[in-house]
Amino acid sequence: MNDHQPSNRRLTEAGVQEDLQRQPHLFVRLAENALTVAESLRGNYFKNTATFIAALRKAIADTQQGRRTDPILEVRRVPETSWADVQDEVVTFIDGGVGQVQLASQVPILLRVGSYRVRTGERRLSEREQFGYYPVILGDLEGGSKERKDFIDIVRITAELLAGLSALERTPDLRVLIFHGPLTYLVGSYAGHTPFTERDIDLFLRQYAQDAQIARALKEDFLRQAHVDIYPKITKRPDEWARQRIFEPLSFIAFLLRRLCERARQRPVPAYIVGVVERGNLRELSETILLERVFRGLRQKGNIDYFNNMYGRTDLSTPKALLDRLGYTDALLMAMLLEPGQYSESWSMNKFDGLRRGEVALPGLADEELVNFEALKPGPFGFPRIRGCYLHVSEITEPVRIEVFDELADADYLENVVRRVYLYSRLLPGYGFPVGLDIADKYAHIPTWLTNAYSKLIRYHLGISLQQGEISDAEMRRVLVQAIYMTHRDWLFRPEP
Repeated sequence: MNDHQPSNRRLTEAGVQEDLQRQPHLFVRLAENALTVAESLRGNYFKNTATFIAALRKAIADTQQGRRTDPILEVRRVPETSWADVQDEVVTFIDGGVGQVQLASQVPILLRVGSYRVRTGERRLSEREQFGYYPVILGDLEGGSKERKDFIDIVRITAELLAGLSALERTPDLRVLIFHGPLTYLVGSYAGHTPFTERDIDLFLRQYAQDAQIARALKEDFLRQAHVDIYPKITKRPDEWARQRIFEPLSFIAFLLRRLCERARQRPVPAYIVGVVERGNLRELSETILLERVFRGLRQKGNIDYFNNMYGRTDLSTPKALLDRLGYTDALLMAMLLEPGQYSESWSMNKFDGLRRGEVALPGLADEELVNFEALKPGPFGFPRIRGCYLHVSEITEPVRIEVFDELADADYLENVVRRVYLYSRLLPGYGFPVGLDIADKYAHIPTWLTNAYSKLIRYHLGISLQQGEISDAEMRRVLVQAIYMTHRDWLFRPEP
């Protein structure tokens, strides 16, 4: 039998149950689901799940072997790839870390973005690897709504995108740029932050551009585009916004994403810009692609009560209802459907429903005016569209989600991205995640022992300031900068006893 063809055993209910018992992480996920679903669904939850997955596996296998022309889900195998195929490629991995210092309460005050650049196959260590650190002290920022829990997210996303753009523009031969996390988040939830000031953006750009002219050009490009094309669609006072030179956070993030996509596309050979997500709870592929096709087929066969009969219910009549009641997610279903080394078909992701017209007030502006964030939906001056797929790396891990820019993602581009993510992830088979992101995460991470030590320093200096008035804001900032602006040997900067 061809190694790429599934065994008949795998396509049976018994085979699915054996797979689940052999993969504890999936077994535990299903056990958790069984405890949270309605009591009427618990009795045969495992058995019914196995029956459902076996039917889906068979439908996928029939499609692959030409016995079915209406695919439930297109599944492809990662082409054979060796390190020789990517010899001498330059790859940069980007991740951000947040530091929290315990003062009166646990609050985030420090952020640094780490970049890890590697040239594959290079034997000289000095030429093979390079690390970068980009610190941000949140208290230095005038904009953003610091009272909101997602304030740190707005800052981190902006900082990571600037780090990625910097890597792309500073490295002419950069072939692959991989972010830890989505390329674009569900952006509607971040609407309504106080705009950043020009001083805020200067603080961001000071870390990401060695040449002041490059930083100034990026800033002026945004302001010019915002004044002409973006702010007139968002606010009734575009001229006033332009006069104040303010940077609405979502507009600026959308601008940075478009710039990344443009720079990648303009190269003689387009660079691969990738976001890789682990342990996600998204269910968009399952609801809008997989189960939509399943229910369409059931309706055509007059068997719309298939799931109601299986689970003994009367309300499992839509994909959304099925996922709501049974607790399935994309990652869980793909883990049970895909074999290691396989990836799902891609789809254009919907991340923009939360951008609505005139429903969000911006604090800090006149009369907290209502802003039309709907104008930032995908278009010439909105967010770029994103295409996603799932890749299963290892039997002992859940699949990862891969995101790329939709306008770049033809079949060859996506296949080459998947090949590389799979190759880098195979170096961590017990984790199933690109090894470079694991390295970047460790270097961006702000160690707990370090923030704990500096919290003691901060409290000590605050005590002095209360008693003697001998500390300045500049001294406090110096302490905070020292806490996060480290090289890769953080222990050298440990507080002196």
